[in-house]
Parts: sequence; structure tokens; C-alpha cells
Amino acid sequence: RVAILCIVQGDIMPGRTPSTSTDDVLAIFEDNSDKCEPFTAPQIAKQLQTDIHRNTARNYLQDLESIGELRTKKVGAGRVWWRPCK
Repeated sequence: RVAILCIVQGDIMPGRTPSTSTDDVLAIFEDNSDKCEPFTAPQIAKQLQTDIHRNTARNYLQDLESIGELRTKKVGAGRVWWRPCK
């Protein structure tokens, strides 16, 4: 079998359309009073209006980091992501 992937607005979507997008994740950083504050994947998952798992949030964060929208750093046993300050 061959899996077909569609890329729509920067999101890779196998199968069904997700209820959350990378734009939704970026909005959390943009709407925060401290535009450069770092967040963990569980914090992002909790702030999204949809019911997504922290692993799904981490996938979105990793996608955003790979295209240069976010930076990341390992902190202790976890990892944080933030928007580069301009």
C-alpha cells in the first residue's frame, strides 16, 4: 500500500483532516503576553481548544521548528519551544 500525504497550509495530513493546525499552535505563542515565553508540549496541548494528546502537540511543535518558526531546547527530562524574539 502507498500512503498519500497532502500538504495544506504547512500541515502534513495523512487520512482525515485534523481539528488543529500549526496556525493554532502559533497563535498560542502570538497571543501570549510574553511573545518569547517557552512552552512544553503538554502546556500547548492543554491550551488548545481541541482535545489533542501532548505527543500530537509535540509533532506540531517539531514541524514548526523544522520550518524555522520556533526554536527548541532540551531542559532536564523535557523540551521547551519558543518563538525567536525579534
